[in-house]
Amino acid sequence: MLNLRKLVLLLIVALILPATIYAGGKWYNYYEDGQKYMKMGSWDRAIDEFRSASSLEFKDKPQFRMYGMHFMDYFPHREMGICYYNLGDAANAKKSLELSLAFAPSKRAREYLDKLSRGDAPSAASVTPYVDREEEKRLAMEREQIEREKKRLTEQSAALERQKKEADEATSKKVAMEEKRIAAERERLARLEAEKTASRSSDAGTLPVGALTYDPTRVTQVGSRLSIAVLPFENKGGDATISSTVQDKMITSLYSLKRFKIIERSQIDKVMNEQKLGMTGAIDPDRAVKVGKMIGVDAILIGSISSTPTGVGMDARLIDTESGVIITAKDAYSPKNSLQDVKNMATDISIQVYNDVPLVEGYVIRADVPTIVLDVGSAKGMRKGMKMVVYKEGDAITHPVTGEILGKQVTKMGELLLTEVQAKMSEAQVVEKEPGQTFTVGNKVVAK
Repeated sequence: MLNLRKLVLLLIVALILPATIYAGGKWYNYYEDGQKYMKMGSWDRAIDEFRSASSLEFKDKPQFRMYGMHFMDYFPHREMGICYYNLGDAANAKKSLELSLAFAPSKRAREYLDKLSRGDAPSAASVTPYVDREEEKRLAMEREQIEREKKRLTEQSAALERQKKEADEATSKKVAMEEKRIAAERERLARLEAEKTASRSSDAGTLPVGALTYDPTRVTQVGSRLSIAVLPFENKGGDATISSTVQDKMITSLYSLKRFKIIERSQIDKVMNEQKLGMTGAIDPDRAVKVGKMIGVDAILIGSISSTPTGVGMDARLIDTESGVIITAKDAYSPKNSLQDVKNMATDISIQVYNDVPLVEGYVIRADVPTIVLDVGSAKGMRKGMKMVVYKEGDAITHPVTGEILGKQVTKMGELLLTEVQAKMSEAQVVEKEPGQTFTVGNKVVAK
């Protein structure tokens, strides 16, 4: 009887342990997250997750083995096609659905292809995007504020014109300086107005493209991007609601950039409440890192807001949760302390963080575990504390019907943490290694 009990216990452990070992960062995790976003109607976010899944397991398959004796129907291209269909993107919907059917037949893919052939797909102009109503309300208030400031500037300009006619030589320099200030403020308002009134290509809006230094869609995606949790910023004076506003704006802006995997605020609030931490951001970096680990992210963004009668300043630090190292630190200042100026600074810092953590590709040039040497360094924007994904390319993947080369099969081998960075090379430590994989010279790397 005792031996039988031991046998049953070992069998249970054998079935449960793989689920524990492989939880997080696997193709089926991304696929399941994509399905959750589909149920919410957040089509863009669902596509991001399905794309992450297909970067690791490309082909659609029924009853695909996950781990142990666990299987699932795996159709990332079909689900992407349905998301594109609901976004009104008929071309990409047709392409994804046909690719899914080429790999494995499914009634659901055929059903949506038939809808497309009948012209039943919604047009992009008629699609109602996933909208954050609170954000929409804030944007409307911001546009009203812009209009008020434009009116104020027009009145100031008219007053200056009257002063110029009466000004003598002693005051002409002051008038010229004021003209320059108003011209600079007009230019800032024009940029801000263009941002707020631009058509929204996603549920989180758009950011000024001219401010960005790279395009994340041009880099090979292996698994998911760097995951970030934006914690409440510490409020050092001023309106008590500012901390919450900054956190929301940071989350929206960073998500809009399509560079990072941003954790939703509800997940952050849940952990903060469980740990009985205040929502004003007044927690030290060590505790903040622990919160980040509990949420399960690669990095946390923390900071502070300092308000005075003469202006407002904002500081932010992106910290790696694995090592506690600061990846980058940014700040912004405004001579005004209105809510609008605070939001502008939050957007500005988001763009600075984006530009300071670039997506870079390179190679492993030495594979002496535990220290791995890469051919990318500070000249390409690398810095201590950044993470890299190691992968290898396999055979080209061709369309089973048209023969078109769609890309190459990629296998994620593990993740590295940069510990020393020089101009043209970096040293890194292994923080994650996929079972059965060995790092070798020539393996490719991409910034996470």
